Amino acid sequence: MSGIPDTEFIEGAFIQEGVSPAEGVIITACTVGDDYDDPRNRVGIRRQDMWLEFGLSSEAILSVDAADDGSAYVLGENGSVVRFDWKSPTTQDELRATRKVYPNAAVAHLGPLRRIRILGDDVICAGSVGQAYCLLGDRFETLPKLSIAGCDVTIEDIAGSSRDDFIAVTSDGYAAHFDGTRWSALDLPTDEGLASICRVDDGRYAIAGAMGTVLVGDTDRWSVIPPLDTERSYWGIAAHGEEIHVSHLAGVDKVVGQALVALHIEGADDLQFAVLRGGPDGVWSFADRTIGLIRNDQWQTIMN
Repeated sequence: MSGIPDTEFIEGAFIQEGVSPAEGVIITACTVGDDYDDPRNRVGIRRQDMWLEFGLSSEAILSVDAADDGSAYVLGENGSVVRFDWKSPTTQDELRATRKVYPNAAVAHLGPLRRIRILGDDVICAGSVGQAYCLLGDRFETLPKLSIAGCDVTIEDIAGSSRDDFIAVTSDGYAAHFDGTRWSALDLPTDEGLASICRVDDGRYAIAGAMGTVLVGDTDRWSVIPPLDTERSYWGIAAHGEEIHVSHLAGVDKVVGQALVALHIEGADDLQFAVLRGGPDGVWSFADRTIGLIRNDQWQTIMN
């Protein structure tokens, strides 16, 4: 595969989110520069230590997801979704030729979107005033808006099995389950702001948030994992099999039974931590210029 090396790909870029749909494959969505009036973005696929990439402009790219069949999607804050093929292309030109843009005009009248996820066969995106959409072919289906007690909430993350079965977490401290028709607020043992949610292989969910918040459970019952430090806010959570890891600005902790254990990471002071995503190789970490892999309780720095 032709491409560019790590140093060239990451130059001037800030990794917003990443995902690993297959062993040895990383896909990242990055913003480039700091011109918020004219945002530039770089989307890359890393295989065999080389990157294929394409650029996007006009709105900041915040989220990315991909499936093992080769389909991948990036989400812009103003609602545009770009679909591309991560599996087949072997050159930059081939990758760029697979891009297809799906604008979502409704978003401009409501507020920016935050997250895109492939849930089973469905592509769901959600955002800042509880709005959610399902991409159906070349159009968006507007799902019922999430509100709590009549108030708007900001959806930070979603996880689930399909359009008819997923949970959203909000920065306002709420979580809700969508059954394909309506939202049902969940009774959580916390009111702290929530940042991330993932699905565990055994069917449970894990949630991370502010003030050391880590919850594990299902729609009806949640366990609180006691925090190592209540001043520590968690920004990412991911599972590989039934192993759950959570990230904070200074490192990564692991859920062991009903406790949290700090993961030893050599040189952590020189690394960045934020987003965690489960993948076939283990749990991946993406933040700023840092990409790392957690496997068998060991951290491996892939790029920094």
